[in-house]
Amino acid sequence: MRRGMALVAMVAALPLGACGDSTAPTDSATPAPTPIVAIVPDPSPAAAGPSSDPGYQWSTSFTLTLRETAGVAVSIRAVTANLQQASGGGAVTPPAGLSEAFRFQVRAPANRLEASGSMAVGMSFFYTLPQPGQEALVTVTFTLVDDLGNLYPQAVQVRVV
Repeated sequence: MRRGMALVAMVAALPLGACGDSTAPTDSATPAPTPIVAIVPDPSPAAAGPSSDPGYQWSTSFTLTLRETAGVAVSIRAVTANLQQASGGGAVTPPAGLSEAFRFQVRAPANRLEASGSMAVGMSFFYTLPQPGQEALVTVTFTLVDDLGNLYPQAVQVRVV
């Protein structure tokens, strides 16, 4: 009977022996590779034209091609965008009390960019600027996540003329 109790006590103690044991070997696995994603706009600059949406004065469309080159697949968790009035390619601060109004649409064939793959994502913007003119600077940010749950935000700016 004592022999059975001693065996149970030894087996029960095994998992606890590894906790906090500074002499235990460490895991020497190499860290997971980091995805490298380039985002290329086409056309660049994008052309502005009259809006087909009566709630906005201007519109533009362009394609963003995402290309992963490190051999790490990622999923697109979110796409956000900001549109600012611009002049000569730089953002212009609107007068106090005024701001840009815009909405955008994303057309992506999937939400996953395969390792060493590419994906074309269509973007359409409808906007009204606080001051005369149609030139804008659009910033699109993709929140990418790898299979381990690591986040990789990637942004691109597109000039609209």
